[in-house]
Amino acid sequence: MFELLKRDGRREEYDRAKLARSLMRAGVAPYMVAGITDCVAPNPYQDTGSLRANVEAGLACWHPNAARRYATTRSLIARASELSGYGWVCMHPETVSRLGLRPGDTVWLSDNGTPAPFSVESREEIECGQAWLNPREMAAMGVGDGAKLAASGDCQGTSPLPEEPQIYSRIGVMALALDGTAGP
Repeated sequence: MFELLKRDGRREEYDRAKLARSLMRAGVAPYMVAGITDCVAPNPYQDTGSLRANVEAGLACWHPNAARRYATTRSLIARASELSGYGWVCMHPETVSRLGLRPGDTVWLSDNGTPAPFSVESREEIECGQAWLNPREMAAMGVGDGAKLAASGDCQGTSPLPEEPQIYSRIGVMALALDGTAGP
């Protein structure tokens, strides 16, 4: 098996199951997870960033929405902090940037359940890869300190549509045709 080069310089053996979990956290449909893990194989000493780019490119061929969800989803470690207000998540500025977000934007957090929206606050003192949440809110979500959360700036359904939906607009009224039929 191959080793991957991590951002911090460490080497880690490629784990196909870890890639599958990452895809599932991003809400990629199971049939697509199996297909992409079969198609994507890393090169010796490939870095994780280029592997991620290959996965995104492979997904984009099947379903652009799934590729976007994967590209905008990161795994974070939940930390209880009274410094985080109710409905807010505090993250390091680099983490916020990797999610494609800015302070005040909405991020969707999930522990494999229904995603919950939080407003983003950016703070330098937080370690990259951590999400500080209000302890009472964590308890209400059933999430403990140190739990792994999926974070995404793009909350879409986990079952991709067979093709891209068409959006129709007329006099300020929006209709989304999921079956390819005409709009309003």
